[in-house]
Amino acid sequence: MIGDIEPIRQSSEMSFLRNVLGKFAEGCQHKVPLYGCSAFEYIQYLHLFMEEMPEGKKYQYVCGRTDIQAAHMCGMTQPDGKCVLFINDVYGINSLGESLRFVLSGFGGRQLLVVIWHPSLLKLIDHFHLHRPPMVWPNPGPELAKYYVRKASDALFVDFAGAAGARRITEQVTTAMGSGTPLIVVNVLPEQERAYVSLDIRVKTG
Repeated sequence: MIGDIEPIRQSSEMSFLRNVLGKFAEGCQHKVPLYGCSAFEYIQYLHLFMEEMPEGKKYQYVCGRTDIQAAHMCGMTQPDGKCVLFINDVYGINSLGESLRFVLSGFGGRQLLVVIWHPSLLKLIDHFHLHRPPMVWPNPGPELAKYYVRKASDALFVDFAGAAGARRITEQVTTAMGSGTPLIVVNVLPEQERAYVSLDIRVKTG
């Protein structure tokens, strides 16, 4: 990593990861598998978390060849019955079906934390990512995952919007972890979807 990385260390995202992943690994006898594919949306946060944060020492990063493979691996039997999936919002998220079906079936004892990351579209060129339709910000992950949930108590879906509301979201997630909720999906909203005011107005011009 090059440049000033202090903003990442001090970010609300890093604080959230430390609190949530620290809680998730409590009581585990083995390192918790954290699946991903080195995607540019989260890799800098993951690198610093694993290398510098004490909570990161409780995790083993498993890098799939693709995010599709990572989505498949999180549905396998896990040490201590827990794992984390870091994934972006396009290809891999469409491959989660069988993994979610496995986690949510049976007699419990499994827990999966899915953290969905999005690119920030702050400049015009940012809208033309190689693996995304131009000028589109897709967000299908949480909706797709809901199709596999049998009852409300089996899953928690939250949007993380940075510092605003971070404490409340952290409490929601850690409470769900403590109560054994099988599926927890955290949708990390990109910059353009945070701290904005949506106006629906009609102006008469003449």
